[in-house]
Amino acid sequence: MKKDTLIIIPVYNEEDNIGSVIDEINEKEPTVDIIVINDGSIDNTEKIVLSKGINILSLPFNFGYGNALQLGFKYALQNNYNNVIQFDGDGQHNPADISKIKKTLDFNKYDIVIGSRFINKSDFKISLSKKMALYFLKSLIYLFSNYKINDPTSGLQGLSKKTYSYYSKPWNYPNDYPDADVLIKMLKLGFTTIEIPVNMRSRSKGQSMHSGLKPFIYMLKITLSILVVVLNCFFNRRRGC
Repeated sequence: MKKDTLIIIPVYNEEDNIGSVIDEINEKEPTVDIIVINDGSIDNTEKIVLSKGINILSLPFNFGYGNALQLGFKYALQNNYNNVIQFDGDGQHNPADISKIKKTLDFNKYDIVIGSRFINKSDFKISLSKKMALYFLKSLIYLFSNYKINDPTSGLQGLSKKTYSYYSKPWNYPNDYPDADVLIKMLKLGFTTIEIPVNMRSRSKGQSMHSGLKPFIYMLKITLSILVVVLNCFFNRRRGC
C-alpha cells in the first residue's frame, strides 16, 4: 500500500552504508516509502538495495547529486506523494528525525523544512574552512532574501508537493549541488521555509563527495550560481525568478 510520504535517497558508491541506512529507516519510520536513486555507482550499492526489497532507479553514469534528486522528484510526482524527504545514504542523517520533519510538513503546511545542525547545541563537528564557507553562504542568503538560514547546506529536507513539483521541472533545479542558490530562489518566489533542529552524525565509512579540491570548486560554482539567481530575479521581477 502506497504511503503519503516518500524518502528519496540519492547514492553514489555507498555499499558500506546504504544497507544500515535502509534498515534504520524501516525500523524507526515504517510509515514512509523509500526510493533509492543510484547515481551510476560502480560498487555493490545496487545489489545491496535490491536485497533489502527497496525500489531503486539506477542511472547509467554519475550524473550528479542534483540530477539524482530530480529523478526522485519526478518519481514522486508520477506516484502522487503528498510530501518527500531528502535523505543521504552515507549514514549521517538520523532516521529518528524523519517523524519531526514529516509532522512539520503535514500539520504546519510549510513548503520547505530544513533539518538544521546548528539551531540547538550539537556534537556534530565541522572544520574551520567549512565554518567559514557556511558563514559566507548564510550571509549571502540574508543579503539577498532578508531571511536567516542557519544550515544552508543541509541535505536533510522535507518538501511539500508544491515544492518538489517545481523542482521536478527542467531548468528549475541544478544538476550538481543544490544549496544556497536554490534556497535564495525559493525564498524570493515566496515558498514558505522553516528550520528545525536535527541530530546529524559524522560519516564513519566511505568517502565524502566533498573530498579533495571539490569544496573549493563547489564554493566557486555556488557563488556564481547565486549571482545568476539574483540577477535573473532582478531582471524578471514582474514574473518572479
